Amino acid sequence: MPRNIVMPQQTWVPTNRNPIIQREFKGIDKRDPFSISPEFSPDLVNISLDQYPSLSVRPGYSVLGSAIGSKVLGLGVWKDSELHAVFNDGTWRKWTGSAWSAALVSGLDTSAPYSFCNFKGNLGDFNLIACNGVGVPRRYDGSTVQNLTGAPSGANFIDEHDNRLYAIVNGIEIHYCELSVPSNWTVIAQNDSDPGTIIKEINTGKKIVGLKAGTGHVTVYFPTSMHELYGTSPSDFSMVEAANDIGAINNNCAVNLDGVTYFVGDRGIYVYAGGARPNKRFSERVQWYIDNMNQAAKNTCCIGTDGLKLYVSIPMNSSTAPDTTLVYNPMFDTWEVWGGISALCMAKVDRSFYYGESNGRVLLQGGTTDNGAQIASRWVTHLFSNNSLAQRLRVHRIWSVSDIQPGSNMNIFLSKSVTGDSDWNLVGSVNSPVKRLIVPPSIASKANWARLKIECLGQVALHELSWEPKTGPLA
Repeated sequence: MPRNIVMPQQTWVPTNRNPIIQREFKGIDKRDPFSISPEFSPDLVNISLDQYPSLSVRPGYSVLGSAIGSKVLGLGVWKDSELHAVFNDGTWRKWTGSAWSAALVSGLDTSAPYSFCNFKGNLGDFNLIACNGVGVPRRYDGSTVQNLTGAPSGANFIDEHDNRLYAIVNGIEIHYCELSVPSNWTVIAQNDSDPGTIIKEINTGKKIVGLKAGTGHVTVYFPTSMHELYGTSPSDFSMVEAANDIGAINNNCAVNLDGVTYFVGDRGIYVYAGGARPNKRFSERVQWYIDNMNQAAKNTCCIGTDGLKLYVSIPMNSSTAPDTTLVYNPMFDTWEVWGGISALCMAKVDRSFYYGESNGRVLLQGGTTDNGAQIASRWVTHLFSNNSLAQRLRVHRIWSVSDIQPGSNMNIFLSKSVTGDSDWNLVGSVNSPVKRLIVPPSIASKANWARLKIECLGQVALHELSWEPKTGPLA
């Protein structure tokens, strides 16, 4: 007779593995948490990679004066030296270096966003030109704001290219002024200096939502397409379709950096260098944010640059104003995610960078606090496991090498879940440059995978994070 064979019960006999060491931190990657590379994080907030490959906290900000009205409708820069703002109390003001000036003009429209550009032509000096599609464009000549005489009423999305001003009227008309004469938009002399109008319609019936000057052309954006206007005069103007299924969300959603154009569309963040279709491969790691932003508030999105990085401000989930800033560094090809700033518009003045917020404040980026308040930040590690996801592990010890400024703190948590915040357990606080933490067995016993969270308040730099797992049997 065959005998019954009783197999012994499998027991947990952990085996030590060499510590896993991380010295490179490369920003956010919101794709599959089981597949992303170890140097990326699936969840981070207010982390900066300015000390790359180390991890640090984003720069803070200071508030210029106090809030005016309840919304900043536009930021403009005169001759790269003077910051101007239009607020939704109907005033245009300039920052004097210590306070907002008295209104340079009042009674302006209080709802539509403004666009700005600098133009000289026959004005004697550069003027800051502004419009928002309501009434006539205005110009600032260094001391006063006045109407731009001769410009079409209702002009919107104004910009300068090759000694002409361009603007959109009635949603489908591209108007341009006489060569170097910003006051003449209609009088024809039958030569190549003439002003004129180009009608651009598309078969969806959508209207133009933005116009931006680039290198050798002007780009005209619809919600679902984009077109390049080449040439410098009525005799050689030509319009070429760049994409018939990709467009921009609004005029504040396109910016030039390092000779190429970055813009935000309904389906992603794109880069366009001309001569090829716009693509969004560089932004795949943050596509999740575009997919999950509040579609009802998408027209509040904006994009800007400080000359080094790209800043994309979007409203997430149910937020009615931007609450999340995606920061791209082309040099390192990294993305960061910032909170605490509600930018509707941005501006660069020399080496300073400013945000115009949805609450009427203008912020100057820089410093170590948010207008005196410490900055809260976090970094969640990739999901780590054994060679097989079915194999058990236990995190035994954790080490950190960091710089923690006085008054700041850093805590390390551990979770056995793939995502979410339901089971974070505090392993310990870090209070020295080199810190070892022992993980209680009850926190991470017999897990198939685990992740760590670094949570900071104040200024912290993390240079190395390592952990020692114990390997168990297949689950």
